[in-house]
Amino acid sequence: MKADVIIAASGASVRAGSDKLRFDLGGIPLLARTVSAFSSVPRVENIIVVARADSEEFVSSLAAYAGEKGYKTVTGAATRSESVLNGLKAASSEAVLVHDGARPYPTAALINAVIDSVERYSSGVPALPLNDSVRIAHRGALTGEFPRDSLLSVQTPQGYLREELLKAYAATPGKEFTDESARYAVIHPEGARVVPGEERNIKVTSYGDFAALNAKIGIGYDIHRLVPFGKLMLCGVEIASETGTLAHSDGDAAIHALIDALLSAAGEADIGTWFPDTDPRYDGIDSSILLTKTMAILAAKNLRPVSVSIIIRLERPKLKEYIPVMKVKLSSILGISADNIGVSAKTGEGLDSVGKGLAVAAEAAVLIN
Repeated sequence: MKADVIIAASGASVRAGSDKLRFDLGGIPLLARTVSAFSSVPRVENIIVVARADSEEFVSSLAAYAGEKGYKTVTGAATRSESVLNGLKAASSEAVLVHDGARPYPTAALINAVIDSVERYSSGVPALPLNDSVRIAHRGALTGEFPRDSLLSVQTPQGYLREELLKAYAATPGKEFTDESARYAVIHPEGARVVPGEERNIKVTSYGDFAALNAKIGIGYDIHRLVPFGKLMLCGVEIASETGTLAHSDGDAAIHALIDALLSAAGEADIGTWFPDTDPRYDGIDSSILLTKTMAILAAKNLRPVSVSIIIRLERPKLKEYIPVMKVKLSSILGISADNIGVSAKTGEGLDSVGKGLAVAAEAAVLIN
């Protein structure tokens, strides 16, 4: 069975604060991600995007993400239901899938499962069980409950036989429904067939939803030679030690690893490019200053850290008593809670340069958005 997909993309994005379908998601607009999700499914014949009149030029520019599929842009209407009907009239395949433009990650497996369900049962709607309890509210108080086992969270793409969905529209003229399954149930009281949904198939409603999807990961590493009578700085804290680092700056391997992780997550060049050891301005500089400068680099791209994890590899001395202070120091620079910063210490078990007491090393991982 072949299917056309109708992508509903004519909403005003009021709750997102701006046009969420244009949000940058991995270097391309969010709506482009949605379109491309269907381009790789052989059973999808045409992709029909229903858009506001003022965004049709933008939507038309996304045709390249449809691959070899037929690609149409249809003008939306005053309501979601009317907009979907406009798309439905432009469809021609036996089956139709109706999908939210702001759901960028339906998998090919889910799309095929919905089409399979339409082929077998004439309909297919992905849904997930609820994790939270559901209550009835009356005048600011919780007064009753629904049996959670009977409730599902409905997703898209929803699949139907095209003629059956047209009949459902004809039977409910002018009526607005939150999704097609509710309209379909008017002429099919047994309801649409449920297909297991996917956790990742979320709908971006607010900027927070988008930020979660758009998180970026970075990893950094640094190592410094240890020498007698030097100063040992880690996470901006001076450590009482018989040895210290040999370095151009203050040799804080933990902060250097963190800087590289942050720059990597932001798609920037590494610490040596931004703060080269050939530049006299950085001779002996406090690495906390370099971290502050790195935060400014991220801020210019509207990025900030969400969580940080650092592993310090040092044979001696033990660092356990310093770690709470390290977290507070980093928290003040990064602007995030110390609860979102993890610092741990490991030895080299006497095996490598760290284990032999010749070096201190650090690894860092960060999540930014």
